[in-house]
Amino acid sequence: MNNKINIDETAFVTASFRMRDVALSKDRYAHLWSSSSIMDYADRYSASVSSYEPYAHCLRNRYFYDTVNKLLVQNNIEVLINFGCGFSMYPYLLENSLRFIEIDKPDVVAHKKEISAKWERTGKLPGRNITYLEADFNLPSQDKLYEQLLTLKNGRKSFILLEGVLFFLGKEDTERLFELFYKIQEPDEYLGSVSFVPQLEEQLVFKKLINYVEDNLEKTDRFQYQTVPDNFYANLKGYELIDHQDTFSLSAFYKPKRTLPKEDVLNENMYLLKKLNN
Repeated sequence: MNNKINIDETAFVTASFRMRDVALSKDRYAHLWSSSSIMDYADRYSASVSSYEPYAHCLRNRYFYDTVNKLLVQNNIEVLINFGCGFSMYPYLLENSLRFIEIDKPDVVAHKKEISAKWERTGKLPGRNITYLEADFNLPSQDKLYEQLLTLKNGRKSFILLEGVLFFLGKEDTERLFELFYKIQEPDEYLGSVSFVPQLEEQLVFKKLINYVEDNLEKTDRFQYQTVPDNFYANLKGYELIDHQDTFSLSAFYKPKRTLPKEDVLNENMYLLKKLNN
């Protein structure tokens, strides 16, 4: 893995991070995606950018795991729609009563669908009701995806999840995505999103991330290093921001005895929104 890798392949690294502390992340299946070469790459990434990245990814997974579980118990959601699903394992960690729609680029979806089905057949994973959709979030039109989702959703109460995606997109692509979310969701449905705030751009750890990406990832012409201000979510049309966490607040909640040095943490912000009755 000395050559540059595609952005899609970073999903293997993220899975590798989640397996580092299963008690925290609650992802007892993340190890299935790992290998010695992936572990080596993940270690080099952590050494170059931030040694706290595995911990941060475990926190993020735990936050959404707990959030979706809570809403499920309250009978507030019936389908989880994961935009940019990568190799996340939420369908196998959450109750089978949920329906799952996994969306990503064609090569990611094809690989995840094939391998997950094999693991289900061999008993490594429990059976789940998952629909996989191929999508390119850079396309100027998402009409095909809209029609597919509207049919699959079929009036069910949804939770849309968008994590690990916005950093790679531009503003116009982002706006189209959130317009799509608004179109397919009904009032009282939920949206979870993850992004960096612009203030992070001034920190050395963010600059280390940029340098690492430049040196190690194959980029597309539309690649962006996007950060998103808090007011984007606070003012999002048709939605109410009902929770806002970041790596530090989640660490204080889940691991209160652990101290994090601000300058060394690639701080992610997690936003939970609920669609309003307009």
